[in-house]
Amino acid sequence: MSAHELDHVAFAVPSWRTAGDSVHRALGARWVSGFHQGAFSPCQLELAEGMRLELLQPPADGGGFVAEHLARSHGAANPHHITFKVADIHASMTLARAAGVRTILENLDNQWWKELFLHPKDTGLGFLVQLVQTELTLDGQDEFTAPGAVDCPWDEQPRAQNPPQRLDFIAGRIRSAAQARLVLGTVLGAQVMNLEDDPQTLMFSWPLGSSLVLQVDEQAEPGLQALSFTDPVLPAPIMDAGLLQALRESGSRFEALGLDILAGQHAPAA
Repeated sequence: MSAHELDHVAFAVPSWRTAGDSVHRALGARWVSGFHQGAFSPCQLELAEGMRLELLQPPADGGGFVAEHLARSHGAANPHHITFKVADIHASMTLARAAGVRTILENLDNQWWKELFLHPKDTGLGFLVQLVQTELTLDGQDEFTAPGAVDCPWDEQPRAQNPPQRLDFIAGRIRSAAQARLVLGTVLGAQVMNLEDDPQTLMFSWPLGSSLVLQVDEQAEPGLQALSFTDPVLPAPIMDAGLLQALRESGSRFEALGLDILAGQHAPAA
C-alpha cells in the first residue's frame, strides 16, 4: 500500500482570519498551528478524530502560487489539494511513475518533511494530490514549524460549546472511473467500492482519515464539490446512494471554503 492516511484537505483563502473563524464557528475546528513563509502562509485546523483542514493564505505582497490560484476564482476561496501520508515517498514515486503518472514539485531532501505532487493532467481528478512522508504533527512545537509559528488569530469557543465535527467524506466529480481507480486505488492504495445502488459513484477509503466519494460524469468539470460532516458522538453513517442524495439535498454553499457543506445526523440536544 502506498498511502495509509488521507491527512487533510487544503484550501486557498484570501485570509486566515476570515475563513478560519467561519470554519471554527460552523464546524468546531480547532487551531493546530500556523506559520508564515515567503511564498505562502499555511495553517491547520483539526476536526474530530484527527482529520484536518489546511488554509493557504498568500503573502502580504499578493504574489505566489496561492494568489495565482485565487485569481482563477476571482479571489474567492476554493479547494487547492488533498494530502496523503505515505510511509516511503520514494516507493510511492516509483509506483506513480510506473502507472504513467508524473510527479512534480518534488522536495525529498528535507529530513523532517518529504513531499511531491502528482501531475494534475495525469490524475484527471480535478484537484491536486500531495504525497508527504513525515512524522511531524505540525503543531507549532517541532523544529520544522516552530520558526515563524503564530497564535490563533481569532477567539476560539470552548470545546464543550462548539465541539469539532467529524468529516465523513469528501465528495466530488470525475470523468473517468478507470483513471480514478488507477491513481487512488493502484498508486495510493485505496480500498475501492461502487455504491450498490449507484454504479456511477465510487468510494475510496484508507485505514485513516476521511473517504473520497466521487461521481462519474463525463460531461461535468472534475473536482471537489462538498464536505460531509456528522456529530462524532454518533456512529459514522453507512454510505449508499440514498444517503448521498439526502446529504446533497441538505447541503448549502460555504463561501469560506468555496464548496458545499453537507449536514448529516447530529446528536440530540442535552
